[in-house]
Amino acid sequence: MGRKINDAEVRKLELEILINFSKYCEKYNLRYFLAYGTLIGAVRHKGFIPWDNDVDVVMPRPDYDRFMELVREERIGEHFHVLDYHDVKTFPFAKVIDNRTRLSEKYLVTYTMGVYIYVFPLDGLPDDVRKRKRLEKKAAIYYKLYAFTNYRFNEGSTKLKKAIKNIMYPFSRIISSRWICEKLNKLCEKYSFDQSKFVTNIVWGYLPSECISKEVFESSDKCEFEGHFFNIPVGGVNG
Repeated sequence: MGRKINDAEVRKLELEILINFSKYCEKYNLRYFLAYGTLIGAVRHKGFIPWDNDVDVVMPRPDYDRFMELVREERIGEHFHVLDYHDVKTFPFAKVIDNRTRLSEKYLVTYTMGVYIYVFPLDGLPDDVRKRKRLEKKAAIYYKLYAFTNYRFNEGSTKLKKAIKNIMYPFSRIISSRWICEKLNKLCEKYSFDQSKFVTNIVWGYLPSECISKEVFESSDKCEFEGHFFNIPVGGVNG
Protein backbone atom coordinates (compact mmCIF):
# COMPACT_ATOMS: atom_id res chain seq x y z
CA MET A 1 0.00 0.00 0.00
CA GLY A 2 1.34 3.43 -0.94
CA ARG A 3 1.75 6.49 1.25
CA LYS A 4 0.18 9.93 1.05
CA ILE A 5 2.53 12.55 -0.39
CA ASN A 6 2.76 16.15 0.79
CA ASP A 7 2.42 19.39 -1.19
CA ALA A 8 6.16 19.74 -1.75
CA GLU A 9 6.32 16.25 -3.25
CA VAL A 10 3.29 16.98 -5.46
CA ARG A 11 4.98 20.11 -6.79
CA LYS A 12 8.20 18.21 -7.44
CA LEU A 13 6.30 15.61 -9.48
CA GLU A 14 4.38 18.29 -11.39
CA LEU A 15 7.64 20.05 -12.23
CA GLU A 16 9.05 16.78 -13.55
CA ILE A 17 5.98 16.36 -15.76
CA LEU A 18 6.29 19.92 -17.02
CA ILE A 19 9.98 19.49 -17.86
CA ASN A 20 9.28 16.35 -19.89
CA PHE A 21 6.24 17.94 -21.55
CA SER A 22 8.34 20.97 -22.55
CA LYS A 23 11.09 18.80 -24.03
CA TYR A 24 8.51 16.83 -25.99
CA CYS A 25 7.00 20.02 -27.41
CA GLU A 26 10.42 21.35 -28.38
CA LYS A 27 11.27 18.06 -30.07
CA TYR A 28 8.20 18.33 -32.31
CA ASN A 29 8.15 22.13 -32.60
CA LEU A 30 4.82 22.46 -30.81
CA ARG A 31 3.73 25.80 -29.39
CA TYR A 32 2.85 25.90 -25.71
CA PHE A 33 2.76 28.57 -22.99
CA LEU A 34 2.58 28.64 -19.23
CA ALA A 35 -0.82 29.98 -18.20
CA TYR A 36 -3.01 31.14 -15.31
CA GLY A 37 -1.45 30.73 -11.86
CA THR A 38 1.60 29.02 -13.31
CA LEU A 39 2.35 32.02 -15.51
CA ILE A 40 1.81 34.43 -12.61
CA GLY A 41 4.07 32.28 -10.45
CA ALA A 42 6.82 32.26 -13.08
CA VAL A 43 6.75 36.04 -13.52
CA ARG A 44 6.34 37.01 -9.85
CA HIS A 45 8.00 34.20 -7.93
CA LYS A 46 10.10 32.29 -10.48
CA GLY A 47 8.13 29.26 -9.36
CA PHE A 48 4.87 28.13 -7.81
CA ILE A 49 2.59 30.67 -6.21
CA PRO A 50 2.84 29.82 -2.49
CA TRP A 51 -0.84 28.79 -2.26
CA ASP A 52 -1.10 27.07 -5.68
CA ASN A 53 -0.28 23.45 -6.50
CA ASP A 54 -1.57 23.40 -10.09
CA VAL A 55 0.47 23.57 -13.29
CA ASP A 56 -1.42 25.02 -16.26
CA VAL A 57 -0.29 25.24 -19.87
CA VAL A 58 -2.15 26.26 -23.01
CA MET A 59 -1.55 25.23 -26.62
CA PRO A 60 -2.99 26.72 -29.81
CA ARG A 61 -5.57 24.26 -31.13
CA PRO A 62 -3.47 23.07 -34.14
CA ASP A 63 -0.56 22.25 -31.81
CA TYR A 64 -2.87 20.71 -29.21
CA ASP A 65 -4.44 18.39 -31.80
CA ARG A 66 -1.01 17.46 -33.15
CA PHE A 67 0.21 16.79 -29.61
CA MET A 68 -2.73 14.46 -28.93
CA GLU A 69 -1.98 12.55 -32.13
CA LEU A 70 1.72 12.22 -31.36
CA VAL A 71 1.37 10.96 -27.79
CA ARG A 72 -0.78 8.08 -28.97
CA GLU A 73 2.23 6.86 -30.94
CA GLU A 74 5.10 8.04 -28.75
CA ARG A 75 4.79 8.61 -25.02
CA ILE A 76 6.33 11.63 -23.32
CA GLY A 77 8.26 9.41 -20.96
CA GLU A 78 8.23 6.08 -19.16
CA HIS A 79 6.24 7.35 -16.18
CA PHE A 80 3.88 9.68 -18.01
CA HIS A 81 0.75 9.28 -20.06
CA VAL A 82 -1.76 11.69 -21.53
CA LEU A 83 -5.50 11.29 -21.07
CA ASP A 84 -8.54 13.08 -22.39
CA TYR A 85 -12.21 12.19 -22.79
CA HIS A 86 -11.50 9.95 -25.81
CA ASP A 87 -9.67 7.49 -23.57
CA VAL A 88 -11.50 7.48 -20.25
CA LYS A 89 -14.17 9.34 -18.31
CA THR A 90 -12.35 12.59 -17.69
CA PHE A 91 -12.39 16.27 -18.63
CA PRO A 92 -12.86 17.99 -22.04
CA PHE A 93 -9.13 18.83 -22.14
CA ALA A 94 -5.92 16.87 -21.62
CA LYS A 95 -3.94 15.98 -18.54
CA VAL A 96 -0.37 14.73 -18.52
CA ILE A 97 -0.26 12.26 -15.64
CA ASP A 98 2.46 10.64 -13.55
CA ASN A 99 1.38 7.00 -13.54
CA ARG A 100 3.40 6.20 -10.42
CA THR A 101 0.81 8.07 -8.33
CA ARG A 102 -2.92 7.84 -7.66
CA LEU A 103 -5.28 10.79 -7.21
CA SER A 104 -9.04 11.21 -7.53
CA GLU A 105 -11.33 14.24 -7.78
CA LYS A 106 -13.29 15.04 -4.61
CA TYR A 107 -16.56 16.29 -6.12
CA LEU A 108 -16.54 14.82 -9.64
CA VAL A 109 -16.60 11.21 -10.82
CA THR A 110 -13.73 10.78 -13.25
CA TYR A 111 -11.12 8.17 -14.06
CA THR A 112 -8.78 7.64 -11.11
CA MET A 113 -5.50 9.14 -12.18
CA GLY A 114 -2.25 10.38 -10.71
CA VAL A 115 -0.57 13.72 -10.15
CA TYR A 116 -0.98 15.73 -13.33
CA ILE A 117 -0.59 19.01 -15.19
CA TYR A 118 -3.41 20.65 -17.16
CA VAL A 119 -3.08 21.11 -20.93
CA PHE A 120 -5.78 23.38 -22.38
CA PRO A 121 -6.37 24.09 -26.08
CA LEU A 122 -6.64 27.71 -27.24
CA ASP A 123 -9.35 28.28 -29.82
CA GLY A 124 -10.44 31.13 -32.04
CA LEU A 125 -13.30 33.50 -31.26
CA PRO A 126 -15.53 35.47 -33.64
CA ASP A 127 -14.79 39.18 -34.12
CA ASP A 128 -18.46 40.06 -33.71
CA VAL A 129 -19.29 40.64 -30.04
CA ARG A 130 -22.83 39.27 -30.37
CA LYS A 131 -21.58 36.03 -31.93
CA ARG A 132 -18.97 35.80 -29.22
CA LYS A 133 -21.61 36.11 -26.51
CA ARG A 134 -23.72 33.38 -28.13
CA LEU A 135 -20.72 31.06 -28.21
CA GLU A 136 -19.95 31.87 -24.57
CA LYS A 137 -23.52 31.07 -23.51
CA LYS A 138 -23.43 27.72 -25.31
CA ALA A 139 -20.10 26.86 -23.68
CA ALA A 140 -21.47 27.80 -20.26
CA ILE A 141 -24.41 25.42 -20.75
CA TYR A 142 -22.01 22.57 -21.51
CA TYR A 143 -19.92 23.40 -18.40
CA LYS A 144 -23.03 23.11 -16.23
CA LEU A 145 -24.14 19.91 -17.95
CA TYR A 146 -20.69 18.42 -17.42
CA ALA A 147 -20.78 19.21 -13.71
CA PHE A 148 -24.33 17.83 -13.46
CA THR A 149 -23.45 14.51 -15.08
CA ASN A 150 -20.20 13.96 -13.18
CA TYR A 151 -20.70 15.01 -9.57
CA ARG A 152 -20.26 12.44 -6.84
CA PHE A 153 -23.13 11.14 -4.75
CA ASN A 154 -23.30 12.55 -1.21
CA GLU A 155 -20.60 15.16 -1.87
CA GLY A 156 -21.02 18.92 -1.86
CA SER A 157 -19.36 22.08 -0.62
CA THR A 158 -22.45 22.86 1.53
CA LYS A 159 -25.21 20.78 3.12
CA LEU A 160 -27.79 22.30 0.78
CA LYS A 161 -25.76 21.50 -2.35
CA LYS A 162 -25.18 17.97 -1.10
CA ALA A 163 -28.91 17.45 -0.52
CA ILE A 164 -29.88 18.81 -3.94
CA LYS A 165 -27.22 16.71 -5.67
CA ASN A 166 -28.40 13.55 -3.93
CA ILE A 167 -32.00 14.16 -5.02
CA MET A 168 -30.95 14.78 -8.63
CA TYR A 169 -28.31 12.04 -8.75
CA PRO A 170 -30.39 9.40 -10.67
CA PHE A 171 -31.20 11.94 -13.39
CA SER A 172 -27.59 13.11 -13.64
CA ARG A 173 -26.46 9.76 -15.06
CA ILE A 174 -28.77 9.88 -18.09
CA ILE A 175 -26.55 12.18 -20.18
CA SER A 176 -23.20 10.88 -21.45
CA SER A 177 -20.16 12.74 -20.18
CA ARG A 178 -18.28 11.97 -23.38
CA TRP A 179 -21.13 13.37 -25.47
CA ILE A 180 -20.87 16.68 -23.59
CA CYS A 181 -17.10 16.81 -24.07
CA GLU A 182 -17.51 16.09 -27.79
CA LYS A 183 -20.15 18.80 -28.19
CA LEU A 184 -18.00 21.31 -26.33
CA ASN A 185 -14.93 20.55 -28.43
CA LYS A 186 -17.06 20.67 -31.60
CA LEU A 187 -18.13 24.16 -30.57
CA CYS A 188 -14.46 25.12 -30.43
CA GLU A 189 -13.92 24.17 -34.08
CA LYS A 190 -16.17 26.94 -35.42
CA TYR A 191 -13.37 29.52 -35.51
CA SER A 192 -9.80 28.76 -36.52
CA PHE A 193 -7.10 29.75 -34.05
CA ASP A 194 -4.71 30.90 -36.77
CA GLN A 195 -7.34 32.94 -38.63
CA SER A 196 -8.93 34.62 -35.60
CA LYS A 197 -8.07 37.97 -34.04
CA PHE A 198 -9.19 36.81 -30.60
CA VAL A 199 -8.62 33.49 -28.84
CA THR A 200 -9.41 31.82 -25.54
CA ASN A 201 -9.67 28.57 -23.64
CA ILE A 202 -13.25 27.73 -24.58
CA VAL A 203 -13.34 24.15 -23.26
CA TRP A 204 -12.72 25.16 -19.63
CA GLY A 205 -12.26 28.90 -19.49
CA TYR A 206 -13.75 31.85 -17.67
CA LEU A 207 -15.65 33.44 -20.50
CA PRO A 208 -15.97 36.29 -21.39
CA SER A 209 -13.11 37.64 -19.27
CA GLU A 210 -10.53 35.59 -21.17
CA CYS A 211 -11.04 37.04 -24.63
CA ILE A 212 -7.40 37.60 -25.61
CA SER A 213 -5.82 39.16 -28.68
CA LYS A 214 -4.08 36.42 -30.65
CA GLU A 215 -1.07 38.75 -30.96
CA VAL A 216 -0.24 37.81 -27.37
CA PHE A 217 0.59 34.28 -28.52
CA GLU A 218 2.43 35.15 -31.73
CA SER A 219 5.80 35.20 -29.97
CA SER A 220 7.21 33.74 -26.80
CA ASP A 221 10.10 34.04 -24.40
CA LYS A 222 11.61 31.81 -21.75
CA CYS A 223 10.81 32.47 -18.11
CA GLU A 224 12.26 30.78 -15.04
CA PHE A 225 10.01 28.46 -13.09
CA GLU A 226 11.50 26.45 -10.21
CA GLY A 227 15.01 26.63 -11.68
CA HIS A 228 13.99 25.67 -15.22
CA PHE A 229 12.91 27.77 -18.19
CA PHE A 230 9.61 27.47 -20.03
CA ASN A 231 7.68 29.36 -22.71
CA ILE A 232 5.54 32.35 -21.80
CA PRO A 233 3.55 34.53 -24.25
CA VAL A 234 5.02 37.95 -24.96
CA GLY A 235 3.55 38.91 -28.34
CA GLY A 236 1.68 42.21 -28.52
CA VAL A 237 3.25 43.47 -25.29
CA ASN A 238 4.83 46.46 -27.00
CA GLY A 239 2.08 47.01 -29.50
